Amino acid sequence: MLINYPFSRKSEHIVSEYISGNQILAFPTETIYGLGGNAFSKNVVDRIFSIKDRPRNKPLPLLITTEWLHRLCKWNDSRINNLIEVFWPGPLTLILECKHDLPEHLKNNSGTLAVRFSSSHAVQRLVEIGECPIIGTSANRSGFPACSSAKKVETQLKDQVDLVIDGGETSGNLVSTIVNCLTEPFKIVRNGIISSTDLNQICEVQQ
Repeated sequence: MLINYPFSRKSEHIVSEYISGNQILAFPTETIYGLGGNAFSKNVVDRIFSIKDRPRNKPLPLLITTEWLHRLCKWNDSRINNLIEVFWPGPLTLILECKHDLPEHLKNNSGTLAVRFSSSHAVQRLVEIGECPIIGTSANRSGFPACSSAKKVETQLKDQVDLVIDGGETSGNLVSTIVNCLTEPFKIVRNGIISSTDLNQICEVQQ
């Protein structure tokens, strides 16, 4: 099924039903199209790994709001606060220690989560409508090109996605930058839109 963004009242109801029904969604972010659904659903996580043919040792990132951040993660480091203040919402993913009471399927072996507060209004609305964090990996099979439009998602993933949200063509720019905040100093584990130069204006971050 395909619906357009911005949502109407009717389409918001449809989105709510798909998220609460643990279905798989594709949606526009500020960079490329994402693939996700209710992060608390093990079925959603399992299906996304299968759709992408993604190795299980590569955890899936979560799209959140700052409200969810404090429910999911814990830290006591002003550098993390500074990165959040400067770069969120935006294309910066942070690897943080997760809280112990989270579902096991969300935790990786090191007890961490990769989280991002996206600047995409569509993504922010999905988190609000679903009342849950949203899995937010790229909408493509591993090793295949990232998708910058709903049409490209449908071409590549076909009927494996339950709901495609068409927000028009995205920038197709680089993916989000991922920073591991559990190393000393912090370390970039994936280069993206936010450069190491930008990050190092806030705190020391190594390549």
